[in-house]
Amino acid sequence: MSEIKLVVADIDNTLRAALRGMPRINKKAIRDLHDGNIMFGLASGRTVEQLADIARGWKLGFEPELIIGVNGSSMYDGLTQKKEDLLTFEKEWILEVMDFLDAHNYDYHVYIDDYTLFKREDVQYQKLFKNIERDIRIAQSREDFLQGSFFKFLLTIDPSKFDQLVRDFQPLQKRHPNDFKLLKTTKFSYEVVHARTSKALPLEHFCAEHGIDLKEVAAFGDAENDNEMIKAAGMGVCLKDGEEETRKLADYITDLTCGRGGFGDFVYKHILNE
Repeated sequence: MSEIKLVVADIDNTLRAALRGMPRINKKAIRDLHDGNIMFGLASGRTVEQLADIARGWKLGFEPELIIGVNGSSMYDGLTQKKEDLLTFEKEWILEVMDFLDAHNYDYHVYIDDYTLFKREDVQYQKLFKNIERDIRIAQSREDFLQGSFFKFLLTIDPSKFDQLVRDFQPLQKRHPNDFKLLKTTKFSYEVVHARTSKALPLEHFCAEHGIDLKEVAAFGDAENDNEMIKAAGMGVCLKDGEEETRKLADYITDLTCGRGGFGDFVYKHILNE
């Protein structure tokens, strides 16, 4: 066994390819980590509640010790069984970002409590959320976006327009450098998130709370929103088919792609040493 005490991993394109099922070796590796007294955590752009439901659906026989939700804006400590919202948007920020997105005709949706609120009809994305059993609503007014805790805007945008989005966003970013930022979360999406959003934030909080040295953490990811977590961990791992920037900063790159079980293969070779 290595000295790793906690393994934390992104889901999409890390534990499973897109929204397909998780490779068997990955699920087995998570169980064997647990049997070896190594804690396991999930870190994703989804809400804590969504991630808990996903984990239950895997029927692991135990709950993750750590759940990092909304790219680090929220977390659940499975050891103390407490949920904490770390970073939320101010009402004024929400309205200003909406003004910007509406002026540039960008579509968006947001997570509010247990449902996803869309600016307008979007058949493709609504089908996507139905597949993961999340309630969908269409906004009837701007006030609909001001309900509950607000963590981020998710942008539905063609990847060919990414560069234009970044350019359009710059003036707004300059006015609010310490409030919110634009974050690329997959090869196909961007989000407007709190300026301090980072999966490393709750990871560091959890480790400090439970006496775990970050050197004893292995973090797995594939994209920009995983970068800070991967850098913070003593063992930062990027999937073979992850984004170039993330591969460059990682300590290790898996031998196999996500779809072929790169996570599980790496766990057995370098953490469980089998």
